Amino acid sequence: MSLSEYKLSCELRGHSLDVRTVAEGSDFILSGSRDMKVKVWAKDGDDTNYPIGAFLARNVYKERGCLQNHSNYVAVVFYLEEEGWICTGSNDSTICIYTSGSMVPILTLKDHKATGWWSVRVSEPFVSCLCKGLEPRSIVSGSWDKTGRIWRISDANQVSSVLLSGHEAAVWAVESVPCGQRYVTGSADKNIFVWNASGVKIFVLKGHSDCVRGLIGMGNGGLLSCGNDAVIKVWNDEGECVNELFGHNNYIYTMALNRSVGEDVLVSGGEDSSVRMWSASEGALGEELRLPAQSVWSVTCLRNGDIVTGSSDGIVRIFTRDPSRMAPTDTLAAYQTSVEVWQREHSTELGGIKVNDLPGPESLLVEGTEGQTRIVRQPNGKIECFQWTRGNWSLVGDVTGASGGTNASSGKTLYQGKEYDFVFNVDVEDGAPPIKLPYNRGQDPWFVAQEFIHKHNLPQVYLDQVANFVIKNSGNAPVAPSDSGYRDPFTGASRSFNTENAPDEAKVNDSILSDAIAVARSEGGAPDVQIECLRSLLKWPRGILFPVLDIVRLVVRNEATCGLLVSGEVMKILVECVSDSAANQLMALRCLTNMQIHQVGRNLVHGKLGEILGRVSEIRKGSVNAQVAVATFLLNATVSQMQLADGDECKILGECSLETMQWIEDLEATYRCFQALGNLTCTPVGQEIVALIVSVDTLVDKIKAFTLGNLPDGFDKLARCSRDLCVSLGV
Repeated sequence: MSLSEYKLSCELRGHSLDVRTVAEGSDFILSGSRDMKVKVWAKDGDDTNYPIGAFLARNVYKERGCLQNHSNYVAVVFYLEEEGWICTGSNDSTICIYTSGSMVPILTLKDHKATGWWSVRVSEPFVSCLCKGLEPRSIVSGSWDKTGRIWRISDANQVSSVLLSGHEAAVWAVESVPCGQRYVTGSADKNIFVWNASGVKIFVLKGHSDCVRGLIGMGNGGLLSCGNDAVIKVWNDEGECVNELFGHNNYIYTMALNRSVGEDVLVSGGEDSSVRMWSASEGALGEELRLPAQSVWSVTCLRNGDIVTGSSDGIVRIFTRDPSRMAPTDTLAAYQTSVEVWQREHSTELGGIKVNDLPGPESLLVEGTEGQTRIVRQPNGKIECFQWTRGNWSLVGDVTGASGGTNASSGKTLYQGKEYDFVFNVDVEDGAPPIKLPYNRGQDPWFVAQEFIHKHNLPQVYLDQVANFVIKNSGNAPVAPSDSGYRDPFTGASRSFNTENAPDEAKVNDSILSDAIAVARSEGGAPDVQIECLRSLLKWPRGILFPVLDIVRLVVRNEATCGLLVSGEVMKILVECVSDSAANQLMALRCLTNMQIHQVGRNLVHGKLGEILGRVSEIRKGSVNAQVAVATFLLNATVSQMQLADGDECKILGECSLETMQWIEDLEATYRCFQALGNLTCTPVGQEIVALIVSVDTLVDKIKAFTLGNLPDGFDKLARCSRDLCVSLGV
């Protein structure tokens, strides 16, 4: 059996927004959407209300009911066959239970509660997932309030519940495993908790490197799990991971067993526009099915083996391997064309570089300058990078950029479980396979280059060549670069200074001043005399301190020198200057930003982060440079917090970022603030940050507005980032 045998059967159109969830009923299909509606689709056999009886051979469905009792988007639908219940969960925090044929819920469950410091801001924790319970008349739910619940409903419709608590982030997947009488919850904290029938946690499964999005219990007591790390893991009944299934190149949102094909056969869908079929023991079964939509939010498999999908284009699709249920030939051809058009329209960029604008191989007939690089589009579509060396263009390697640079998804390339804007293939030795160099916009190219050199034991003399290669071919200035030519994107090249207004104890001669500037040029640690020179310069009056801070912000990029220079007194000066004149404020923020590119500096900033953020929060206006400086500091601070994971500081950073968003107008600053907010949603308190963001309607509107594009050249990245945020926020 292969997924390649499946063809489109039909499309069910009726939702106005993303179809987030699909499920099979007794003889009907359920779909739930961001449009807040649940639709009931049945085979077109008669005009009676659903259910209508046996399926007909042909797949022609009509809408037979529309449930509209939720006040926010529908996250999950589930059919409890034994009771004939349609169960729906929503971002309005409620679970509605309907009997088949009823348009009004017989029960509305509301026990999921807002928790934590943000409960005063957001009173409605979102319901994210539902499944059948182990007992009759029971269901299990998961919520963004970090908990699961086992709901028991008596014959008289009296409700009781058991709380499953312990996760540190939203619960996005729940499952019951009858073999062994266990419940399972999967969370954005990357962990899977296994509970006994009474709701007592018995052990934890660790292995996913990102949020867990889906769970399936197996008949043998085993478990399948998937998540944002693009991996499906197979666990045995003892909690051991016995297999991993790789194939998706972006988030996996959904899985479903296809028992009509095989007991261990499953179907999956995700953010890479594809549906895939697997054997849990043997791996992929055929080529993937491609959809003309970015996100395949949900899949389910019908009793007859057909596959149902819900996707971000608002359409429910059914695929079948039975020729009698396949769509007509002209419909299949039109569908294939729509897939090809969608893929073509969404693959015209490579990490922000317009592929169609790249020169062909004829450009290599023109001589270059030593060290110059050129990206070339070959006739076969392959993108290659060449460098002019000793009078010739030499192939450096293939360029693999973000998959679908204009996509509403992350639009990134997955490499070793992480997403990157670029993954360069670098040829370092003739006859040897190329080495992959991953890079994200905003990273320090020198830091990335140094890590690349260390990891692959390359000569240190490659540092400048690799770093400059990254800068030229990523098409984006780094956040905090280092440069052997003593340049920085914030202020440019070196400058001269007048010391006449300095106090006597802080006056320096030209020789010492030259030494201080040399520190900024140096890649090694600075001698004590130069460190003392800089400390003397920092005693200058605040009115003329600006040029000194300009040197310091370059010097602190060197980890060894930063550790020697930035004493408690120096740190105090830098922090105070955040509340100083516009010029000093600008340079102080750049100093603190550049310090965060290495561990020593991160530790120093971390120790004063609360005070720094307090001062940053007081800033209410500034030039374009000031806006970018504030946003870049916040961005680098969030990167540090992704490692330090200090919950309280993450929350303060989130609040400060939201306050900053109220006044900045520059597009680059906005982009970096959005990146900062996105980073914070990936911390252990990410769901609390999400709740904080969505509580500010004006900010959500601003994020949504940028998703529409129509931005100046070079700012497609802002539209992509905004779409990513919308996905993370569920808006």
